[in-house]
Amino acid sequence: MLGALAIVWLTADVSVEHLSIAPDHRNGAGVHAGVQIEFPLRPTLSFSLTGRAGATYAADWRPVFEGVAAVSWLETVEAYGGLRHDERLRRDGALAGYRDPTGRTFVGIGIMPLTKGAFSAGGSIEYERALPGGDRLPAGTRLTAVARFRVRG
Repeated sequence: MLGALAIVWLTADVSVEHLSIAPDHRNGAGVHAGVQIEFPLRPTLSFSLTGRAGATYAADWRPVFEGVAAVSWLETVEAYGGLRHDERLRRDGALAGYRDPTGRTFVGIGIMPLTKGAFSAGGSIEYERALPGGDRLPAGTRLTAVARFRVRG
């Protein structure tokens, strides 16, 4: 029954991003792969749940894991939010004094104006902050340029 209500996609992407969280700024590349379950709401509007795993590079490769809920229009404009575990923000150096800096919540908007078959490219902007609790890493922003490949599973 789920097959009649949802579309399952396999996704892979590469990205270049700038992460700005005081007291640090990090630029890096990222690669991710995941599974997306899409629920069409209208012919031009859909809701999706995505689980992704990958790695980001900032001086060395570090793992990142995400769970995302999104609403997209014409598969071009997307508003989303979720939870992320980002090892680039592990507790060392300037981040040593923070409690669990790797756990983050985020919301963002993405635009993928270049689409050709299974390939799309565009960018996004995100606001992210620490999971609730005391002595957490401050909120920050992330600007990303991304190329995505998506095939029906």
